[in-house]
This record gives sequence, C-alpha cells and structure tokens, in this order.
Amino acid sequence: MKKTPRKSRDDIQAIADYEPYIPHSSWEYDQIDGALKPLDALSNELEISWGVDKLITLVSPETAAKFEAAKQKLNVAILDHNVEEVIRRSGVLMRGYKALETEALAAGYKPLPPDLWHCHAEKDAGNQDFSFVIAKDASAATLAQTDLPVYTVAEIARIVRAWNGQLLIHAAKRVFPDAELVKLTGDDMFDDDVPF
Repeated sequence: MKKTPRKSRDDIQAIADYEPYIPHSSWEYDQIDGALKPLDALSNELEISWGVDKLITLVSPETAAKFEAAKQKLNVAILDHNVEEVIRRSGVLMRGYKALETEALAAGYKPLPPDLWHCHAEKDAGNQDFSFVIAKDASAATLAQTDLPVYTVAEIARIVRAWNGQLLIHAAKRVFPDAELVKLTGDDMFDDDVPF
C-alpha cells in the first residue's frame, strides 16, 4: 500500500478547493469515483434531513474537529490519486457522518420530518447560495419550523411549468432523463422556437 506523505496545514488549505485532474480513461478514476459514491449518497441523505453543514454545528467541538480533519485527509488522498487511501478515508468519513448524527440525536436535536426536505443550490457565477425546504404538501409545510422559505411539491411543479417553453431544460430532460441541471445562466434562455 502506498503511504500518503504527511501534508502540512498549508498544503491541506491549498487543496481545499482544488479539483485534481485524473484522466477519465484511467482505472484510478473509476476506483476513486466508485469509492466516493456511497459517501456522497450518505452525505446527500443527511443533508436532506438535517440541512447543509448543519449536523457539524450540533455536536461537540471535539467531534466536529475530528470530522473536519477526516474530510481534509480524504481531500489529500484524492489529490494524491491514492485509491486505497481514498477507499479507507471514505469509510472513515461515512462513520464520521453517522457519529455526527448519533451525537446530535443524543443531544436532543431532531431532523426534519420525512415529508420535509432541505434543499441547497451552491453559489455559482451569477447566483448566491440558496437554501430552502420542500414540503410534500401544505399540511407538511406547517410542520417546518424554519426560517428558510418553504415550497410545496405542487408549488415547485408550478414553477417548473412556468419555465416550460422558455428553457431547453425540459427537452434535454426528456432525451436524457439521467441528466442533472447544475447551473442556469442567462445563456440558457432562448427566445426562438428552434429546439436545438
């Protein structure tokens, strides 16, 4: 097993926002991508219930410090293209997420009820971060004790319908149902009737 060289705090900070290039044709890429998928799924599941970066604010400083260190060590392993270490560190971070949730529950904090979901759109070129809650229906919306905006599924359907015909997103979703909209800019809006 290749040992990951120890990095200084300066090195870790330098890579915090760095997206390392691993050729998509390499087995390393496939293995690292595969190792991160279960971690991403768990992270997304907890963020829907608790909110983005909320769990770490509900635990002791010691637990929060260990969790943040584990995240940075995973970043170092990804940067080093160290497949075995990425696999190991992904497992450590998954256990860390579970520890955060266990400690938050033990302290009396509760996630949103199952009919409510936290949502978050990261900051991009033209927009700020945006967080909100989706409620299954109006009765579930009354349960949301939050300062965030709350939208029902029906309201979101109306918003999407209002965009129909203005954006090519709907056509793309029909042709590529697994595609994910990650950014929307003014360049995505068209005024003509040509669907391509």
